[in-house]
Amino acid sequence: MTHSTTDSQPLLQGDGVILRAPRESDKQDRLADGRDADFRKMVGGDPRTLPPLSAAEVEQWYHQVCAEPYYWIIEAEGRCIGVARLHGIDPENRRATYAVGIFNPEFWGRGLGAAATRLVLAYAFDVLALHRVELRVLTFNERAIACYEKCGFVREGVEREGAWIGGEWQSDLRMSILEHEYRGR
Repeated sequence: MTHSTTDSQPLLQGDGVILRAPRESDKQDRLADGRDADFRKMVGGDPRTLPPLSAAEVEQWYHQVCAEPYYWIIEAEGRCIGVARLHGIDPENRRATYAVGIFNPEFWGRGLGAAATRLVLAYAFDVLALHRVELRVLTFNERAIACYEKCGFVREGVEREGAWIGGEWQSDLRMSILEHEYRGR
């Protein structure tokens, strides 16, 4: 695993993935991946409505990724396959919220989300000196929950029926990993 910085954006590499700053070419990769019903549901969108992903939406996504310092493109096999980010960073309490998403189902189940998560956790604890990294994941997203647990996240509790998805109320699982838990792995 290596860490370097280019244009104030940390570059993280290891386990078959690169986490890097966005590039113009990422827009074409994102547009080509379009919308997947399962991905949309796993991130809280309505899978019943799947309008084509527009160039304007991709442009908005790209500007959002560019605007945040800890919002990485996940690159595998030479292309943008998803994103990982630390946000809501609270320096006083040394905590942040984590999110990861791989857009293209062809890349699911290959350990790339776990690889990206491990890289971000190393950066969070070793470079940013955070004490706690937390996340929320929909309780039905078993693949993501297994990934997070494999990376050391611990289940804390359930926020009951806080999301209306596909015509049904869904619950979020809250998970976190603390610095000493990360160091003990």
